[in-house]
Amino acid sequence: MSLSKEAIQHIQDTAIQPEDRVIYEDGRSFIVDNEGYGKEITRQKVSKIVLNTLTSMVDFIKNIDFVDKQKLYLNIDGPREVYLLSSLQSDNTRDTLARVEAILPNIQFDRFKLAEDLVIELQAKFLPTDDRELILQVLGNLKEENVKNLGDDGVSQSVTIKKGVTSLMDVKVPNPVKLAPFRTFHEVQQPASPFVFRMKEGGQGALFEADGQGWKLAAIQNIKEFFEKELAGMENIIILA
Repeated sequence: MSLSKEAIQHIQDTAIQPEDRVIYEDGRSFIVDNEGYGKEITRQKVSKIVLNTLTSMVDFIKNIDFVDKQKLYLNIDGPREVYLLSSLQSDNTRDTLARVEAILPNIQFDRFKLAEDLVIELQAKFLPTDDRELILQVLGNLKEENVKNLGDDGVSQSVTIKKGVTSLMDVKVPNPVKLAPFRTFHEVQQPASPFVFRMKEGGQGALFEADGQGWKLAAIQNIKEFFEKELAGMENIIILA
């Protein structure tokens, strides 16, 4: 195999020449030429692999091509990202061996939208729950000309919906509601959490998160339990959550 001109030049630029010497200082190594100019010898870091499922991370760990059985650290960095880190290396850093990022739908909370758009989002991006079905019933049967006459006591709202072909009925808008949107990896259970459901003139509705981001802690715990089950018996894997 012949080397390119650029490759040969790189080797010549970085190789230790006969007149060069290597010195060590504070745990670091330097090449010093005969003119006194030094260049640090640095460790070549590992290029990380980017994945999209927890299952692929498990497969990667079980088939990793390390010579020795060094400890590996699974850092669960929230409900959507997990990093696989190496042990501490000679330069006191850790290599990121792999990163997995969940593929999730874009869900916009805290923003009013038309009832029809909210109906589609609830059906496409949320798991079925009793409260989801209740909201869908309210949104799907709104009587448009009466939407502007919402009753609101500051906590709960009431709205007129169609009942059957000709009759109408006033119902209370459920609030708060417990919903389970897709917010973490599909291999684990989607945490259900409370939302404030509000409506306003023009038949618009919005969902406001009401658990202080507590669902993220539940999701992290679900991911940890997934790895504990799938990697059982692998003592060199440390799961950080």
